[in-house]
Amino acid sequence: MDAMVQASRLGLAPQRVVRVQFDDGSFVLRSPQPLRPYARCIGEWLETWARDTPDAFAFAERAADGGWRTLNWAQTRERVGRIAQSLLGLKLAPQAPIVVLSDNALDHLLLLLAGMHIGRAVCTVSSAYCRMVKDGNYSKIHGILNTLGAALIYASDAAVYGPALASSGQHAVVVFSQGADSYPGALRFESLVQTAEGPAVMDAFRAITPDTHAKYLLTSGSTGHPKVVINTHRMLCANQQMIAQVWRFLDEETPVLADWLPWSHTFGGNNNLNMVLRNGGFLAIDDGRPLPGQIERSVRNLCEVRPTIHFNVPRGLDMLLPFLEGDDTLAQAFFSRLRGVFYAGAGIPQSTWDRLQALALRIRGEPIWLTTSWGSTETSPAITSAHWWLGKAGNIGLPMPGVEVKFVPNGEKLEMRVRGVNIFPGYRDAPQLTAQAFDAEGYYCIGDAGYLADAEHAEQGIVFDGRVAEDFKLNSGT
Repeated sequence: MDAMVQASRLGLAPQRVVRVQFDDGSFVLRSPQPLRPYARCIGEWLETWARDTPDAFAFAERAADGGWRTLNWAQTRERVGRIAQSLLGLKLAPQAPIVVLSDNALDHLLLLLAGMHIGRAVCTVSSAYCRMVKDGNYSKIHGILNTLGAALIYASDAAVYGPALASSGQHAVVVFSQGADSYPGALRFESLVQTAEGPAVMDAFRAITPDTHAKYLLTSGSTGHPKVVINTHRMLCANQQMIAQVWRFLDEETPVLADWLPWSHTFGGNNNLNMVLRNGGFLAIDDGRPLPGQIERSVRNLCEVRPTIHFNVPRGLDMLLPFLEGDDTLAQAFFSRLRGVFYAGAGIPQSTWDRLQALALRIRGEPIWLTTSWGSTETSPAITSAHWWLGKAGNIGLPMPGVEVKFVPNGEKLEMRVRGVNIFPGYRDAPQLTAQAFDAEGYYCIGDAGYLADAEHAEQGIVFDGRVAEDFKLNSGT
């Protein structure tokens, strides 16, 4: 099928790029599309859908009885407003973030949105720092909390997260959804929802600027010492606009997701969650994981929700495939309205690619669009997009509107550096690390390498070529 016909059929932007060559052998790639206007802040999306589609389902999680607890856009906005008012009433220390220690859940989501709605940065920390410890050694989470200097710390269950907090020496406000009465001084999450919203919430909302800090995300790279990455509202809103300009179908078809990817990571917390927020979609929080004994829950959720886009890491796809290959009814439900499968966090093995396409061909009668992107915590996250029909694994696409990629000879590889409005302003309270992250032209030195799939035709995309210095990622994205 002709590439232009494929793009039109899939609702994608044409496969185009501008290349600028320099005498030293370096070159820059950028999209010929200008970046169009984007939201001032994350909360503008919530305000829009609560007004325009108040009764549409927005978010859901599994309830204790096995059904779904759901929120529509109006309910989400109402609860966010009440929690935001409670946060203002607590007179939290200025500039100090809200820190979340537990996994994806509706209470977590509402607190996250409420904090950002009034200009308070939120940092979700991987639950593993509290849950997967040996002999009660909480030194890592204690170090993270000391670095963050939280104003408020939230976790789902005092029985699970209380021990790590009790020995942390923190003086922040503590909130639990369950078991708050067992932790001295802690607040019940439900108490935050009982306060009526007042005018102070929208006053704070209107004071947010694109450069206001929206989130802090932790990244360690290969150093093992977490760095606090500043994510501004500008970064996050611009990045979703970039995606919408290459995935043009998002303006016509609201995305439906069943997603397990943790909000402590930029893939789940920025790419996926923000896509639902920006486009007024629906996100069912998947309580499964690509792990033995947990993948079955993901299979159930996917087949009940029937997503329009499936996001996963390659390891997750590997674990999902045997269930779908062995049960046509499950596979038919999974593929029933699926537009495409997006993998990221690591390169996908060609064998996984081939199995997915063979399954899609058998169930759908035609292949499925398999796609990916490239980015990092510091880039909010997407830099490139493979917004066309790929024939095999390895291609990470082309720069999206508003971002440019510079290829710089570095030993036997071409180092990729990036510049654009989706790039972070720096690491929090770490000016030296921030200075080291950028070159003299303001390009972020991400540390990855790549080369053109076709040296004479840059529009054929970029092939990822590992790290400049070292490779350390697993196919789980770890």
